[in-house]
Amino acid sequence: MNRLSLSIFILCVSAIPVGNLMSQTQRNHGWVVSGNSSKLLIQGKEISNSRDEFRFKAPEGMNQIQEIDYYLMLGEYYLRKKDKVGIANILYDLRTKKGEYAFADSLLTSLWKQSQGEEVQAIKILDTYVQKEPNTYFRNLAKNMRTNLFQTGEDEKKSMVRMDCQKNKPYYSLCRVFRLQYYIDLPSGKEKDMHKHFVNIMRVSSPFFEDPNLEWIPLLDRIDEDLPAKLTFLGFVREGIHLQKMIMDLEKIADGFVSENSNERMAFFQILSGDYLAAEESLLNFVKLAKGKKASILNRVYVKLGALAYLQKDYKKSLDYYLKLDLSNWSADIHHPYLNEPMSISGVKDLISVTLYKVSGAEVALKALQKIKDPEKLTEADIWPKLRISQMLMDQNPELSSRMTDEIIYMAQEKKWRRLEYAATILQGYNQIYRKEFRKSTIELTKSRGILDEENAFYAAEFLRNFGFVFAHTASGKKGPVNGNIRDGVSDYLQNNLYEDLYYIRNYRPLAFSTDLFFEYALSHLRDDNDVWGLLDSIYKYNVVKWTRSLKGSPHSLFQIQFVDKQFQYLSGFSTTRESKFFDSTYADSRETESQIQRKNEEESVRNLESAKHPTVLLLPYKEEFYLFTFNPRESKRNQLNWKVIRSQRPDTSEVIESVRELVSSSKDNETVQIYLNESGASLMRTLKKEMKDTGFVFFFSLQPGSDPQKPLNVFSWKCPQNMRSLEGKGMNLVETAYFEGSRILKEKERLHLWDFPANAGSANAVANLSWSCKSETGSFEEIPFLKLFRRIDYRTVPRMVVYTERVVGKSFSDYSWHYQWLHFWFRSGTKKMGYLPTLPVLDAGTVSGLADPTRYREEGVWIYATAQ
Repeated sequence: MNRLSLSIFILCVSAIPVGNLMSQTQRNHGWVVSGNSSKLLIQGKEISNSRDEFRFKAPEGMNQIQEIDYYLMLGEYYLRKKDKVGIANILYDLRTKKGEYAFADSLLTSLWKQSQGEEVQAIKILDTYVQKEPNTYFRNLAKNMRTNLFQTGEDEKKSMVRMDCQKNKPYYSLCRVFRLQYYIDLPSGKEKDMHKHFVNIMRVSSPFFEDPNLEWIPLLDRIDEDLPAKLTFLGFVREGIHLQKMIMDLEKIADGFVSENSNERMAFFQILSGDYLAAEESLLNFVKLAKGKKASILNRVYVKLGALAYLQKDYKKSLDYYLKLDLSNWSADIHHPYLNEPMSISGVKDLISVTLYKVSGAEVALKALQKIKDPEKLTEADIWPKLRISQMLMDQNPELSSRMTDEIIYMAQEKKWRRLEYAATILQGYNQIYRKEFRKSTIELTKSRGILDEENAFYAAEFLRNFGFVFAHTASGKKGPVNGNIRDGVSDYLQNNLYEDLYYIRNYRPLAFSTDLFFEYALSHLRDDNDVWGLLDSIYKYNVVKWTRSLKGSPHSLFQIQFVDKQFQYLSGFSTTRESKFFDSTYADSRETESQIQRKNEEESVRNLESAKHPTVLLLPYKEEFYLFTFNPRESKRNQLNWKVIRSQRPDTSEVIESVRELVSSSKDNETVQIYLNESGASLMRTLKKEMKDTGFVFFFSLQPGSDPQKPLNVFSWKCPQNMRSLEGKGMNLVETAYFEGSRILKEKERLHLWDFPANAGSANAVANLSWSCKSETGSFEEIPFLKLFRRIDYRTVPRMVVYTERVVGKSFSDYSWHYQWLHFWFRSGTKKMGYLPTLPVLDAGTVSGLADPTRYREEGVWIYATAQ
């Protein structure tokens, strides 16, 4: 089948959009690409540029450390260009120098021999250096470099010598890479203290984003071209992308272009990071390079581009990309982007049909699917498009759809095609609802659970199965026992909702049964059944999903691990053949283990409210109304939790205020009421503080189990800012920047950290870009960027409590979203409570300790607990 018949299959033609080249952040050290020109910088000073073809010049005006960096950077360029004269000039210059240049000489000589195919001689040069070098630091550098260059074997891990790195020593950047390699190879995949390993990896990778001396790592492509992939498979995809950019920039400078392999690998990393637009640009760069290449190679990339556009919900563009496919040159090496398995021509047409449905509707998609001709001997791949037809027929002709699906189920059972049987059985369960065969529907959905074996378990869609039970029982008009299905379905949806669009493709989700409809049916059932805990659970998780999906950008630091792990589960088919060896590696095992540990530690349960000691209010929006839940610990177990629907779009309506008054009057011994912190709760709090001045109101942030030791707290702050220095000796412990930002560990565990410094003006366009700076007593400029906090704060450095003022975030507490993201960072890091004051009062030795007293925040401020108290 050729391109023409593919356009007949799709029935429409459109042009492909042109993407921009990947933008390059300006470096001040190392190689810099700027349009069609490039230059080499050493600590901000231009040493050489592409106009003079990077001719060798003896270094001038540099210290020893800078000179060694210059030799190594120019050397990696000459190695890539196979420039014998350039390498000879560097080696001659190195051998005339006195000092610590010997390792650079041995290293570049060894690499040159290796590039000439003289492997034995290359190894001998480094071995001789190791034997003769008396200095442990230089000897370990050489040992690690030898391991990187010449260790072979299937195990991707390397036996690195652990190194301590100091900026005042030469080869600092190489030392840092070796230290990172040592730490990423420590976790074995399953151990219980995995989180400690990940905290350490975060710490040793952080300097690459922060230290000007590490803006460029010379010889990174020679040291370990797979280091970005190893980091990515561990879940540190931002770090992987950062290092991959260096490798690609050297390619661009030395070769004049970035290789297809590098572009495609970068696209995979960008997809894992959630940056689909950047990934699209990387793949378009591949297409520009690949003109005249085999159609099968271009096919692989156009499938990825079409799938990427689908993820961005740009279905018209997705179709445009698919129209570029040449099916007469199909290759068995092309993998399904969402399933990571070889894709047949029938498979790609099945994939395209969903996009076609999104663009032109079911009728056009069905016509296209019906054009697929059956081969003489049917395989599983040939049957999937028939199930797609059944999926799209359900609305128009459920009887025909049901008969087709039954045939598919029988064939799949006979051939033991488990995934096909599973998808068809789920679809048939929904089909029977259409046909009002509700008992048959529940039988099919029940049967589906036992179909998948362990090998195909990743394909399960538990929320679809559980949603189906709820639809069936509700539509039947009979009161069915589906409360457990609602709970399980909502929990699974909470974990997988970001990939909802993919369930239409990979699980053949019925098109008419939407998630919105499920929530309507589920809430209706729970209301009728007066299952108040089930109702709270469903509405609470519905709101968590809404907030998660509203976020722009993907998480940073350790927070990215769970996100990347999910991306791997659903989008690993965008990988390249270069990454195949890592899917079964300890890097992948360790990521999965750490992701599970984090998820377990962050699990929320509405039942945690049962241990609350304070009267509690949760005001949760749902569409055009609110659900108000009140918990009264003084009542009997059966009557503790109550609910009502508030048919208003105002969170502080009189009906809500009166309900809180009733809660307070029935809890006379308790002066404090806690409110769940969301946007409606924040708005309600402002009104309650005015209307009910005799009652203390505090917030709580989540429904995780509470574990605050409630010990007395010592107050700490940043020593650098002028306003903090004036508090020294007044009960305030002032610490250096490294301790306050979490780079170094304070021995004192029971700490309150006071933040009262203005955010830098240039950082006010996004919360993640916030930064704070000051001039210290010595006159030096010091800064704490928020992104550095993300990388530095962990279970060993996080304070028990944080108190901050409006100046820190740059917006009043009424600007809820910024404060929420700031609070989210601290609470997710392990802080137990937080206090907010619009401005910091005048403090003295007697009032500093009062910052840890909740009553201090009763009038103007806000007190927030991590969990319900």
